Amino acid sequence: MKEKKKWMFLGLTVLVVVAAGLGYWKRIGIRNTLYRMLDKQIPLTGDVYGYYGQEVKVKENLNEETSFQMEDSYADKIDTTITKESSMVDTSWQIDQQIEAEVQSGAYTFEEPEVIMDPYQISPLTGVAVFQTDEEYRVRVTVKGKTKEADITGVTVKAKGHRVPIIGLYPKTENSVKLELLDDNDQTIKEMELKVQTDGLPEEMDDMVSVEKSSGESAYGLTIISGQGVYYPFAYDVNGDIRWYLNHRTSTYGVFQLSNGNYIMQDNYGYVSSVTKSFPAAFYEMDYLGRAVQMYLVPHGTHHEIIEKEPDGNLLILTSTLQDHVDDKIIELDRKSGEIVNSLEMTELFGNDYTEDVIDWAHLNTVSYQAEDDTILISPRNLNSGVKLNWTTHEIVWILANPEVFKGTKYEKYVLTPDSDFLWHYRQHTVYQIDTDLDGNSDTVEITMFDNHRNPEADYYDHEKGSFVTVYAVNEKEKTVSLLKKLKVVKANVTSNTIYDADSGHIFGMCGTVKSGTAKTGMTYEFDYESGEILNQYYINKNYYRAIELEANYETMSEAMQQPENYIKGTLRPLAETTAKIKEPTQQLSEGLNFKLTAGILFAEMRNRQVSQIIFKGENKSYVYDQSFLKLREEDYLLRTESIPIPLTTLEKGTYQIYCVYQDGYYDTAQTITIK
Repeated sequence: MKEKKKWMFLGLTVLVVVAAGLGYWKRIGIRNTLYRMLDKQIPLTGDVYGYYGQEVKVKENLNEETSFQMEDSYADKIDTTITKESSMVDTSWQIDQQIEAEVQSGAYTFEEPEVIMDPYQISPLTGVAVFQTDEEYRVRVTVKGKTKEADITGVTVKAKGHRVPIIGLYPKTENSVKLELLDDNDQTIKEMELKVQTDGLPEEMDDMVSVEKSSGESAYGLTIISGQGVYYPFAYDVNGDIRWYLNHRTSTYGVFQLSNGNYIMQDNYGYVSSVTKSFPAAFYEMDYLGRAVQMYLVPHGTHHEIIEKEPDGNLLILTSTLQDHVDDKIIELDRKSGEIVNSLEMTELFGNDYTEDVIDWAHLNTVSYQAEDDTILISPRNLNSGVKLNWTTHEIVWILANPEVFKGTKYEKYVLTPDSDFLWHYRQHTVYQIDTDLDGNSDTVEITMFDNHRNPEADYYDHEKGSFVTVYAVNEKEKTVSLLKKLKVVKANVTSNTIYDADSGHIFGMCGTVKSGTAKTGMTYEFDYESGEILNQYYINKNYYRAIELEANYETMSEAMQQPENYIKGTLRPLAETTAKIKEPTQQLSEGLNFKLTAGILFAEMRNRQVSQIIFKGENKSYVYDQSFLKLREEDYLLRTESIPIPLTTLEKGTYQIYCVYQDGYYDTAQTITIK
């Protein structure tokens, strides 16, 4: 084997709240109902923090949108004093071309391949084996595990020029990697073994996973932990060994699996403001080698869910209305154009009955689509409910909740009737309809859920200890619900998820936020569904958002990247145009606002709510990015840094001086842009 190389490239840069309601109903009015649902109050009419001065009077345009498709080369149309940085897609393309040149060089054979470690400089426990063969073969690659059950295996496309993805290497180890050439009948023609040395884990990942119980086998080869306290996603095997991780920091909710074997990564750069925290607006589609293939941006940010409507289809995204409320909106993003083709605000379903003086009144954490009846299933956590509705008409089909939650309200008619007395869910996460018939009744649909089980304010709350992996059967014709399964797990106050694996008949309880003294940690469980036996249990040394299976596509990872086109796409709030006379500032800003330009998107980095206006003064027209109307209601978020994406696609040709209102003072940033 030729000497292994590690290529060095430039680094990649890229509320619970309480409620008040309207009116009083029988027994428990809507206002009192929501007060009993939530245990923390952050009122919309509370104190305001930050700076909101206006130098230029412009109309608030929070809900205006401009869509775009572009590439990094769009930046060639712009002359500027601002630093230009490539997107992760462009960086991946540049690296991929170098790898393909190695493949086509003819310098490497099956017997003596080249191994490129961490090829895209974002996933250190991966590699690519490069070589050529005289005939076309598929290649089976196996990273040998400490036990046979811990082997990680995949098969490439048929080719003469091979780039074999290696996923699942152990850290700080000389790994054994088996390569097999396969004929058309998948019979092994030839095999060889590589020895691949890796570096150790980052210090913060040491002792991240501990085995509480192991059967030695799992339905999942690798399980990904991401989000919340785990900003650098990682994946562990059946023995609790970390075998994959990203060294690129993600945002609060981490990564989301796609049907094509790629995943969505919420980027930690590119945020939009709200009445509370800022929300990540930029996300990438990537493969498990770290190769980015698409970049998306959305106007009001993302939070708990980015999911395919259908396999390889549009994206359903949980977002926010921002100005008065958060975690309360759903959009459908066209995956090809970046346009928003459907949207729903939660007030369309529940009016303003729960929103008075309440910021996070809904707290959506799940959305999924059912093509057979054009419905979506959502989980508004702070209403203790799963809600099914028609995605075209936005009409409620049914509500899965303790009937006491909506008793005496106009929504009571939608609530499913339980077939018996059982333990209800509270503050739930991941409400999904699954295809498997678990009760043998073709008239029902099965709903899985993680029941965090926390609602001490409600007089109907049972105060049962622990959280629960929960499965319901819903008869949609009769509007009834049965409880099929409720498996107790350690108490997880927030986050967490449940997954049913049909192939194995196992069900997972991923407990994302577990109190451990003063610390927050996590736990994962794998159960046999029928018996309820715990097969595997792992302690996670940090709290996390979700745990999911790592489902890599070895075929697409083994193919050269096609030259990407229009790979930066999405919809953002445009600059507000003004013909007002813009005066020149008398002072220059020395710190507090930084810019970078990627394609036609200008990222403005600042401490939260220190900059209320960014002004682009032109010769004929001027433009303003205005944040003066978005009032911050939580003081803690003043310490956060945000990097607001501003589209320059609507600017007329010409040169613009960039001014700003910083801490209510008017400044020249000493930066210019010229649109050619």
